[in-house]
Amino acid sequence: MEITKRRRRRSRNESTSRSISIKNVLVFLGVMVAAYLPMSSFLYAIKNNALQVYYPTRYFISYSLQIHSFPWWNPYINFGLPQYGDVNSGFWSPITWVIAKFLGYNAYTFTAELLLYLFLSGVGMFQLCRTYKFTKTAAYIAGFSYLCSGFMVSHLQQFNWISAAAFLPWTFWAYHQMLDKYSLKNLIVSAIVFYLFFSSAPTGLIVGGLYFFIAYFVFKFFIRKSEAGQNFSTWSYSRKHFYLFSLLGIFAFGMIVGYKNVLPHIKAADYLENLSLLTNPFSVQSIISFFMPMSTVKNTAFFGTDMSMRNAYFGLTLMLFFIPALFFPKSRQQKFFLFTGLFFLLLSFGGIFKYVTYNILPGIKYVNSPSMLMLFVIFSFILFATFSLNHFIAQKEQATATHAKSFFALQLFFLACIIIGIIGQFFYAGGFLRNIQVIATPGGLDAKLKAIVDHVSFYDILIFQGILQLIFLGFINDNLFRMRYKLMIRFCALEMIIATLLNIPFTGVGQHSVKALQSQLEKVEEGIPAPLLIPIDDIYKNEDDNKRDMTGSWSFYNKQMGVNRKIFYPMEMKNIDKAFPSSKSIFSNKPYLFTTVDTSNSSIVITRIKDNVVELIIQSNVKDTLVFQQNIYPFWKCALNGEGKKPIAYAGVFNAIALNPGKNFVKFSFNPGIVNTGAMISKYALLICMLYVLIVLFKRTSL
Repeated sequence: MEITKRRRRRSRNESTSRSISIKNVLVFLGVMVAAYLPMSSFLYAIKNNALQVYYPTRYFISYSLQIHSFPWWNPYINFGLPQYGDVNSGFWSPITWVIAKFLGYNAYTFTAELLLYLFLSGVGMFQLCRTYKFTKTAAYIAGFSYLCSGFMVSHLQQFNWISAAAFLPWTFWAYHQMLDKYSLKNLIVSAIVFYLFFSSAPTGLIVGGLYFFIAYFVFKFFIRKSEAGQNFSTWSYSRKHFYLFSLLGIFAFGMIVGYKNVLPHIKAADYLENLSLLTNPFSVQSIISFFMPMSTVKNTAFFGTDMSMRNAYFGLTLMLFFIPALFFPKSRQQKFFLFTGLFFLLLSFGGIFKYVTYNILPGIKYVNSPSMLMLFVIFSFILFATFSLNHFIAQKEQATATHAKSFFALQLFFLACIIIGIIGQFFYAGGFLRNIQVIATPGGLDAKLKAIVDHVSFYDILIFQGILQLIFLGFINDNLFRMRYKLMIRFCALEMIIATLLNIPFTGVGQHSVKALQSQLEKVEEGIPAPLLIPIDDIYKNEDDNKRDMTGSWSFYNKQMGVNRKIFYPMEMKNIDKAFPSSKSIFSNKPYLFTTVDTSNSSIVITRIKDNVVELIIQSNVKDTLVFQQNIYPFWKCALNGEGKKPIAYAGVFNAIALNPGKNFVKFSFNPGIVNTGAMISKYALLICMLYVLIVLFKRTSL
């Protein structure tokens, strides 16, 4: 009788409806808020790369739009770069433009955007699992595992890695919708979601995504052909994909033209011409993170890679099913995700695997951080394990011998970690216990948290997380055995929330609050003022180091054209080293505009700085050369007294123009004509198609 009641309750819980509900959305919103509480509460701001790489360009796009100036060229990063060619800026992402245009970028909206991507990742995985006809229990667990996976937690600083991860499950969902219920609406939705992924992703994930999607397209072709038999139409299947790729090509036309235009002029295109420059792999030692995520936040020498690149955790629940699934008979879908995940895992290791594939697979040389490919590993492994979990639930199975062995093996592993941690306490002088007095010293919450982060050791973590994992493993297995799936969902959510909260202080957030960061950013002068015509050295001689700690280089925000030293930024122009032959820029003792001959008698009056244009009047007593300290680029044009001129590449790096004696009206302008045309085509195609989808949805709702 008791078993019958359980099955009835489970039957009500496992609804056959595949559409997402408000309840589902609220559940994932709650888990996201709880798991990322330091960010969702706005008590702590994202640190390091998020502020030094991803925020400055979004801020530039935002304030440019607010003053009705289009941000084609960013003059404030190492003497300028074409903003449309910067994959870190989100320039081609519609979400970036919506926020920049209607909300404006600040510390709060930037944080909210990242939280939005995290939320979308969990809901997307849930919806994809429902498309695969998984039970609601399995879909929830897969969604929580993806939302709080090691990839998400570790890469909060790499903003566009998270945005790409958010749209990855949605691309599979939309693709299945197009194949299963082919219509113009579903075709358009699929193309839009694919575009959102590619426009949000860094170069390495674009390359990895292309390989992943192409493999899946081919796989689905053979699956459909075997299922339909003689009724399968190769022409019909090919036609659908031709329409999909064509529409995606139109949406991405501006992005493709922009990247193609900028690629020959940036150093990023040469990063892996020498494989010795390969950095940040997912080291073999980091495999421990599949079981113990927090163990990777210490002992960098052992793991041999950056802390943010070595967490592949996706939860105890799915790991409990991943292991036996390796030995069970597998469906073709499972086999695809298993072998694809293993392939990308080998690529993520770098080393010999990267050397082998470098000359075989086109485009792989642009994946300069192999660990970013762990996105496809975690995505694939989660789905592989969820197939096994769903089969267990759907077939009303009790715990089998193989699952029992998996449970026992995990118990032994965690017990071994605890024992190693205890032994390590006797040989390691540092650690939490030996520094308890330092940690307990009076101070604010921020100081105590920093003290814990600084003094906790690898062995402390092995003990603490080993015990924690054993507790959760016991609860999850007990609820699974007793078929109490609602409780299992809650324990899975709690386990992933705690795992996330324990890792965020190490990998995601800094000591500063969002409020403090915003207060610092509000010191930026509004609009685009005329930059100071004083030596660049004088601009930075009193630079506040505190600003640099919070926001990255203040040169990204102070709206002065020129820097006296090279600032780290992932995108660099090929000629940038000519501007920095030493630790200082070549003309740091001069203003951003200067003449080369009669500097004492020349006068410069700026009449306009807006819309990628600088106009000025200069009085010169002799024939002279005016140097504009912005990187030379094919789309720069100049005019002297209304007559168009080709800019001179002064010192091989800066724009310049020859002056005549007397009064000279000079104009420097940047206008990427072909990129502008491509952007307009993409923009209006997206708007028209989105409007069509909205009309169709509105009509359906009205019926």
